[in-house]
Amino acid sequence: MIWRFDQGRLEYFNFEEIKRSAIALSKVNGIIIPEVQNDILRNELAKHSAKPFSPEHYAVWRNYGRVFACALLATEIEGRIVATDLCKYIAHNYNSIDTDDYFAFFARKFYFPSPVFKNYNTAVPPIFPVSAILKLILSKYNRTNQNFVSINEIGEFLIGNNVTGLEQINFYDALQPKHITSNMRQIRELVIFISQFSFLKWEKPNLYFDVYNATEMLNIITKLTPVNSNRNSDPGLELLSMASGFFATDFGDYTIQQISAFDTEFSEGNRVRATHIRTERSTKLKEFYFKYAKHPEICSMCELNTHIKYPWTQYVIDIHHLLPLSSPVKVENKITSIQDIAGLCPTCHRAVHKYYKLWFSNNAKIDFASKEEANIVYQEAKSNVRGTVCSQ
Repeated sequence: MIWRFDQGRLEYFNFEEIKRSAIALSKVNGIIIPEVQNDILRNELAKHSAKPFSPEHYAVWRNYGRVFACALLATEIEGRIVATDLCKYIAHNYNSIDTDDYFAFFARKFYFPSPVFKNYNTAVPPIFPVSAILKLILSKYNRTNQNFVSINEIGEFLIGNNVTGLEQINFYDALQPKHITSNMRQIRELVIFISQFSFLKWEKPNLYFDVYNATEMLNIITKLTPVNSNRNSDPGLELLSMASGFFATDFGDYTIQQISAFDTEFSEGNRVRATHIRTERSTKLKEFYFKYAKHPEICSMCELNTHIKYPWTQYVIDIHHLLPLSSPVKVENKITSIQDIAGLCPTCHRAVHKYYKLWFSNNAKIDFASKEEANIVYQEAKSNVRGTVCSQ
């Protein structure tokens, strides 16, 4: 079985972009697939997204319909664009659905052979790739204490053995690697896509399950148990079925273990807020920052040199997330990723979260509308710091 995804379109699979596409697709729901001369979909996307959806001499649906289908947002039925229930939910709950909500649903529902692609066949047993990958990591962690798998391991252990993701954990313990001829780029792009889960981190060529506790790993895997139901032979109708029945998955116990009493008060039970805090607590993210930041020991807000102030330690700095609260940082492009996070001393980190809380309250919001808005508010907080340099 070939694990396929929409090759070469990764930038359109960022969760913030998926949300923008959902708004546009929900507004054109039911229209006849437009031609280039009167591409209503392109016009609607332009209102919400800065992406080019190139080339312009092709209708958007012709080039990007498979992207929308892979993301479980829309499909084609009898020559019309039909938005899924998931798409409509995202469009109407833009600021309250977080990354883990969406990807938990995707993990339980998306399978191979997918109705998105030509090899769709209901006679073939379904394969749930996210479940299989996470179970492989847990199995490896139990045996070797390593909390990651490489792209090659996914190919050799899972695809090579026709693993479905429905097996028990002990099944994965006995797997032996087998050579495969599948396109590894397809696997890689699927893996980078799902690494937007707050508890997954991608650093080429490995996917990390950013939890150092087998019980927590198993708890998450259990909450992502695949939905294996009867399939419709019509690909369009099957995709609509796959994207129906959305509900948020509560990673409550895991979240509480990751955040302090102060952060619990700050999040006030809000899932978007808690997901953001959990992302900032990521050990892999902190490791990445100290590895690639130019001056990782200096607070980006008050300019305190923590190594000089506290010479007995190198790692006082906290990681602060500049992206909208629903978007975990990617490390595929190290330069871009470093621009998306800031190292702050613990005092400034608490202070900036307090500033955000006040800003959200004053503006009747629970999240930032965009990366640009998040950066503007962060710079406002930074400019209000009294005395630009802390005493050393």
